[in-house]
Amino acid sequence: MIDERTVEAMKTAIEMEKSGHRFFMEASNKVSHEVGRKLFKRLASEEIDHLRTFEKIFDELSSGGDWKKVISSVTPTKRMPYFDEARKEFKAQDLTVELEFLDRALNIERKAIKFFEDAIANAETAEAREVFSRILEEEKNHYDLIQSEIDSINNSGFWFDVHEFRMDGEF
Repeated sequence: MIDERTVEAMKTAIEMEKSGHRFFMEASNKVSHEVGRKLFKRLASEEIDHLRTFEKIFDELSSGGDWKKVISSVTPTKRMPYFDEARKEFKAQDLTVELEFLDRALNIERKAIKFFEDAIANAETAEAREVFSRILEEEKNHYDLIQSEIDSINNSGFWFDVHEFRMDGEF
């Protein structure tokens, strides 16, 4: 049987996905650059995918069913395809709105990561820890994706945590 902490954590996770979907859709409607719109629409879509998965897992956990079957059928999130041509336009546009939404999104993902780390630490069963661990990995993927977009826009020299150039002139 599923413990009360896991029930509450799963309910919270479901609400977080709903809230994330609303935020990413709002962002996709407010940013002006095509890459930003595509990124936020993709993240909104993934939040719905996560929501459906979490609801199925929760149903399985609640009924004593085989939640591992549900989770094994989920395809892991893939990285966004590169939008190289659209990225070339970044320097020519004011991307203040995009950066504002990306910063807000990064904070949301930070909170989600912390939530799932706490859920893992407080879970009473190995099964619940495994479910929350898989969800945590998805949230970390979102965080990395958003951070890479910020780095790209800011031309920081990093792309998915890979140092592309050095400020001291050494390559």
